[in-house]
Amino acid sequence: MKKALKKIFQYAVLLVIAALLTGAAVWANQQSQLEVCKQVDVVILNSDASTFVTRAGIMKELETHNIYPDGKLIMSLDIDSIERVLARCDYLESAECYVSDINHLVVEVRQYVPVMRVYDRGDSTVYYVNHQGKRFAVDGRYHIDVPVVEGDFTGSFQPVRLLPLLRYVDSDASLKGLVSMYVVRDSNNVCFVPTICGHIVNMGRVEGWESKFKKLRLFYDNVMSKKGWDSYTEVSLKWDYMVVGTLRGKKTPYIAPYNPEEDEQAPPIESIGIDGLVRNSQEPPTKQ
Repeated sequence: MKKALKKIFQYAVLLVIAALLTGAAVWANQQSQLEVCKQVDVVILNSDASTFVTRAGIMKELETHNIYPDGKLIMSLDIDSIERVLARCDYLESAECYVSDINHLVVEVRQYVPVMRVYDRGDSTVYYVNHQGKRFAVDGRYHIDVPVVEGDFTGSFQPVRLLPLLRYVDSDASLKGLVSMYVVRDSNNVCFVPTICGHIVNMGRVEGWESKFKKLRLFYDNVMSKKGWDSYTEVSLKWDYMVVGTLRGKKTPYIAPYNPEEDEQAPPIESIGIDGLVRNSQEPPTKQ
């Protein structure tokens, strides 16, 4: 009899515990349904690359699509919709969202980082390009200080052709401080505007930039520093063995439209001030 009563008592205790646990679970579930999103934490996984995408920009994206989560019930948040909206953003490579244990919505994103801002005179468009050549439109919510590239890019020469040159300049602190913007006239006349005011530098084709920058440094040190930084309107690095400078006040020689099937000749000496950095005066200048 005692054993039976003991078993009944044990079963009763178990039933009470089960009832309490069930009640606690129901209560916790009801409470969780009343919890609100206290904050949105935006984590930019590659923020060390550049400060381009910001928390304010992400929040504006959510606001624009009417899925602003701050202050809303946790149970009402549509995480999948938030991720889909952010995935469609041109500036984001990836986006993942989850609710933390302190009721914060955590938004983890990986940004595309622009390396140039392009103004295409051909169709009057302005857009960014990243290091992989991805193109995306300029948006007032996002801004970054990157080199400006201007030209008519409706033909075969596209801004991505400049990416190796931009990487080289960016890797050299002195060159990075020298180049303010790039102007592409055509594929054989790629120019840049230096921070030293008064002239433009014509590099010719987008190749051999290491030797061209060496020639430019020599020209700056041995010629312009003595003659004056405003003595020339254009400095050309297009030809081997020499740097050609157009003297201020001289008539700029006619430059025929570039024809890749024809060899380009150096401009006539009488119309240009030529300061030679000639490596071998017996060899005629050739195009680089």
